[in-house]
Amino acid sequence: MNKFDNHSISTLVSDEKAKRRVLITDRNPVLAEVLANELNLTGVLDCTFVPHGVQIIDEITACRPDALIFDPADMELSKQSDILELGRNIRRANPTTRVLGYSFKTTNSMVRGMLDAGFCGCISKNANLRQLAIALAVILDGGIYFDDAFGAHLRPMLAETTDDDGLSEREKEVLVGFARGLSAKQIAHDLKISNKTVDTYKARASQKLDLNDRAQLVGYVLEQGWMT
Repeated sequence: MNKFDNHSISTLVSDEKAKRRVLITDRNPVLAEVLANELNLTGVLDCTFVPHGVQIIDEITACRPDALIFDPADMELSKQSDILELGRNIRRANPTTRVLGYSFKTTNSMVRGMLDAGFCGCISKNANLRQLAIALAVILDGGIYFDDAFGAHLRPMLAETTDDDGLSEREKEVLVGFARGLSAKQIAHDLKISNKTVDTYKARASQKLDLNDRAQLVGYVLEQGWMT
C-alpha cells in the first residue's frame, strides 16, 4: 500500500470541522490497525480499529459510526445468517452507518450480496490507501463507490434487462420455488441463502405485484410461464 497526500484527501470530506467516525475491522489485525492509523492522518476522520471476533453489531450500537469498513468474507455467515441478514442488523443498530466492503473476494455472488444488503460500495484489498480514502470520502458524502475490481461484476448486473414487473432474478426464483410448493427452508437451501432472506424476497416481490395469497402467487407465476 502507498501512503496518500493528507491534504488532498481532507478536501474530499465536505465538513472538516467535525471528524467523521469510522470503524474498521478485519481478520488481519495488523492491516486493520494500520488502515485506522493512516486514515486518521487525514485530520478529518476518527477511525477506530475493532479486533476481529468482537461483536461488530454491538460496537455499531455503542459507537454509532458514520461508516464501517470490513470484509464480508471474514464474517461468520451461514445459511441461517447471511449477508442480507447482516445488512439488516447493521441498519437496526444504526440506520445512518454507511458500509464499505473491503475484500480480496471479488465474485458475482459477493457483489450481488453486498448490493442486496445495502452496502454503499466495495473496494479491493489490492487498492492503495489513496483509493481507499477516496472511496470512504465518497460514501460519507452520500455516494456509491465500487472500484474497477468490483465494477467488472457490477456493470453486467446493472445492464441486465428487467421485466415490467420490476422483479429481480432472485425474487423470481423465490416466487417460483413457492409456486412449486417448496418450503422456505428448501428454497433457502437451494439458493444458499437464509430462511429470513427467502421471506424478505417473497414479501418484497408480493408487495411489488400486489399478491395477497398463495393462490395469486401461483397464478402469476403460471401466467408468466416461469414454471415451464
